[in-house]
Amino acid sequence: MGKSNVRRSKPVQPKQQTKKQIAFGRKEARQRRIILLSIGALALVILLILVFGVIQELVLAPSQPVAIVNGNKIRTDDYQDLVTYQRYNQYVTISNMQAGLDQLQTGEQQEGNEFLVSFYQQQISQMQAQLSTIPQSALEELIDDALIREKAEAEGITVTAADVEESLQTDLRSAFAQTQPVTGTEELPTPTPVPQEDVDQLYDTILGNITISDKSFRLIVQRSLLREKVQELLASEVVSTGLVVHSQLIKTETEEEAVAAMERIEGGEEFAVVATEVSTDTTTAEQGGDLGWVTTGQLSARYGQALEDQVFALSPGEMSIVESNETFYVVQVLERDENGPLPEAVLDQRRSSALTDWLAERKASPDVEIERLLKDDQIPSDPFVTSAGF
Repeated sequence: MGKSNVRRSKPVQPKQQTKKQIAFGRKEARQRRIILLSIGALALVILLILVFGVIQELVLAPSQPVAIVNGNKIRTDDYQDLVTYQRYNQYVTISNMQAGLDQLQTGEQQEGNEFLVSFYQQQISQMQAQLSTIPQSALEELIDDALIREKAEAEGITVTAADVEESLQTDLRSAFAQTQPVTGTEELPTPTPVPQEDVDQLYDTILGNITISDKSFRLIVQRSLLREKVQELLASEVVSTGLVVHSQLIKTETEEEAVAAMERIEGGEEFAVVATEVSTDTTTAEQGGDLGWVTTGQLSARYGQALEDQVFALSPGEMSIVESNETFYVVQVLERDENGPLPEAVLDQRRSSALTDWLAERKASPDVEIERLLKDDQIPSDPFVTSAGF
């Protein structure tokens, strides 16, 4: 065989870099790494800032306390929901009052309704002024609710989800019943059954108007029901007996008139006869001055503390003259019972104020710690100011 004429080329040898070029390359690569790391770090910082902002807005801020009651935090979101709810109710009431006022001021209905027009105007003005107090009153209500929750837990009182649902359904169906026309018959018409779909739609509409969630609304209802149950418990515990006296009085403008009336009684005339002729007290004169059975705290508001103190200082059968609120009285105690039944009016008042009185006493107790932490930026903006009709 002949020799091949193919010529093989020699492999190209890579050009050798100088030490200076190698050093420069390494420096350039290091700078690129630093730039990339810096960009990555900056992107991470930006991401962390965005994530923190989201967490702050959606998690941390809503959970920040507006108050702390005995170590229990009242969350910002619960506070803001209640403020919004109360504002909505206030605006609806104002709107309804304004509609009533507009009706009174139209056409022939305006004549003879000056008093009602003035009353409506005053009420609307007062309710508008109360709007500015809602942020603070809502805070105090939640503080009260925290104390009420402690009382409920101690007494084993609970409000279940079923209780809340039942209350909601009752209120919603009552709203439908109020919209049914009233006939002229003596008997009220039988309420028309309301489809559940309509009830649910009404509820969704209400939530949309208030701009709070179903969960938030149910929590507000739950607190309200718990308040009612604790009120019922405290009302049932009101003591129904105590110091009572059966007394009578004669009211006069001068001391001389009081002395003359007392001398007539001491001379043998009936107290009732003298009281009917002499007393200027329109409440008791027609009853011969008889006050009936009263307990402490009943007389001072009308007749002054001096008269009340004197009445409860007398023994049965004793009579005296006392000056109270720049007026003179002849007072006599007929009977006294250290542990008699309290007047029904007093019991009703004490039962109705049982929760309010308990809360005032509880807040004044040294073992209750309340920290009010509300800041201006935790007060929600009013979404109803520019709403139609408000």
